[in-house]
Amino acid sequence: MTAVSLGRRSSSWVLILALSISGVLPGCGSSEKDPPEETPSPDAGSPSPDAGSPPPDGGHPPLDGGTPPTDGGNPLPDGGTPPTDGGIPPPPPPAFTWGNGTETGTLVGNVWTPGRDAEGLVNAASWELVPKGRWIEVAGTPLTSLDAAVKAALPGFRDLGSGGIAAVINAYSGVAVDAPRARWWAFGGGHADSSNNGLYRFDMAKMRWSIEQLPDNSANWTGVTYGITYSFYPPADAYAKAHPDSDVFNDEFFDPDRPAASTGNPVARHTYNGLVYNPDLQEVAFGVRRMWRYSLTTRTWKRHNPFNTPGASYNGATGYGGSQGWTFWDEVKHRYLFGPTENYNYSRWWSFDTDDQSWNWETITPPAWHFAQMVRVGRTLVSFPYPEAEHGSFPTFPPRLITYDMDTAKWGDLKLKHDLEVSRIYTDYFEGMIFTYVPPLNRYIAAFPYDRDGDGRREYRTFEVDPVKLELREAPQWEAGAFGGWHELVKNRFFYLATHDALVYVRKGEENLRVFRLP
Repeated sequence: MTAVSLGRRSSSWVLILALSISGVLPGCGSSEKDPPEETPSPDAGSPSPDAGSPPPDGGHPPLDGGTPPTDGGNPLPDGGTPPTDGGIPPPPPPAFTWGNGTETGTLVGNVWTPGRDAEGLVNAASWELVPKGRWIEVAGTPLTSLDAAVKAALPGFRDLGSGGIAAVINAYSGVAVDAPRARWWAFGGGHADSSNNGLYRFDMAKMRWSIEQLPDNSANWTGVTYGITYSFYPPADAYAKAHPDSDVFNDEFFDPDRPAASTGNPVARHTYNGLVYNPDLQEVAFGVRRMWRYSLTTRTWKRHNPFNTPGASYNGATGYGGSQGWTFWDEVKHRYLFGPTENYNYSRWWSFDTDDQSWNWETITPPAWHFAQMVRVGRTLVSFPYPEAEHGSFPTFPPRLITYDMDTAKWGDLKLKHDLEVSRIYTDYFEGMIFTYVPPLNRYIAAFPYDRDGDGRREYRTFEVDPVKLELREAPQWEAGAFGGWHELVKNRFFYLATHDALVYVRKGEENLRVFRLP
């Protein structure tokens, strides 16, 4: 358990959903707080160019002359295949594979140093050295290990934030996971934490971070007055206000007076749970502020104004995607689901159809949004709100699973059997829920503050949720080994990977990755 640093609506068809979800679920993944905002504040983001097109060269300086190194530990992007004619992405990269070498590396206490083959792949024999049933640190895996490479590639680069590159994920940000290939991407920072808007990738095949796209170079922002936040670019903000009919918004680097700074890339920001990998289009996307999509084949960003709203007109009712956001890709309907928006109607999400480029309002979850964590299990989104007495008109105690069927657009409220006392639950604003699904066990693992001992200390406790028995029970076994405690801003950086039959925990940017092989 870890200390926290902070001091009904029911459906008529709940029984039907309870029966159906038990069939679906078995087969099927610091910084200042952001208070809710009625309209986007400067911290919320800024406009982008009228034409929406990036400047030459994608707005980025060449990486050592444009030719990336080729050694196995290369932190720079590894090539990339341009799209075929017609803009159709090429086939996805090959599935995850182990190295076939004999080097096993070492295990000292709860720290594992992987053994790799000649191509830099972690050997299968080395993974067998990792014990089961407890958390193990993977040596040499902090995101901060890339700091020197970023600065070497960008002369004059300086992160203006207080947290440096670690804050790319420490500052209220999650990751976009490509589970079949056991890799994920991080993009974040923002506010006072970090001005670093680079996109970074971690590959379990090599157990290393690499730079998918370099951040914008702060050396190009000479003369720009940046204040307490790096979530919006002041020249873009000024342009949007002066050109209210343009599609410029302050969440990108648009700068008529500084061509080198006018890259068209998104500024840093807290991404919450809003980053997602799209295997069909081979891109990473998020819907925090606006909708942004990074092509892994062309290595460029593209942004969309929700509902085609001019940037200067954004507010919660016109598609401004604010904090606490989730993003999911619907491969059946070819649409992105983004939510929630910052209009104090927390159950309202918006979607973007990639076939006809249409925007739509969606109703997905009841208004317990920022007290919940959400995972996708098959075609069902499953949310676990913080079990408190009441959030506005929607009680979340007793504890419950809230579900959304992506095909029928129906949501359900499934109450859980439990032994919690409502008086022992933390009752202030809290957005640090931990929640993920483990398919081989058909269990959810959850964590939240609870005063189990009755001594007034509301510490993080770890629980399991049985979706068949609809039962919540404490499960301290998931805290064994090099666990390190729950980090209240972990967002979706805690997940299961079938390639390794293990849980993965990206705790902090300055710490090693943690893995837990299932017994």
